[in-house]
Amino acid sequence: MLNEQTCLAPDRKKNRIGSDNNYEYRLKGYFSGQTVYEPASNQFYPEFVLLKADLLSVVPTNIYQYKEQLNPNCRLLVIPRP
Repeated sequence: MLNEQTCLAPDRKKNRIGSDNNYEYRLKGYFSGQTVYEPASNQFYPEFVLLKADLLSVVPTNIYQYKEQLNPNCRLLVIPRP
């Protein structure tokens, strides 16, 4: 979970939530050591205090092996690479 009290996430700073989906950033900050509750997933996560976010790419290298892995309606089981 991002603690944005010092620095807002880039899409929130532009007031356009989700406008940077699939962008790649270098996040600078630190883990506070706290665990915080995230209501959308009803889970607890470590807190990361965001100090700065640098845009690295608007078209980053694809991390998936197959384009079908981008489809949320498709489940594709792939044997992990060694």
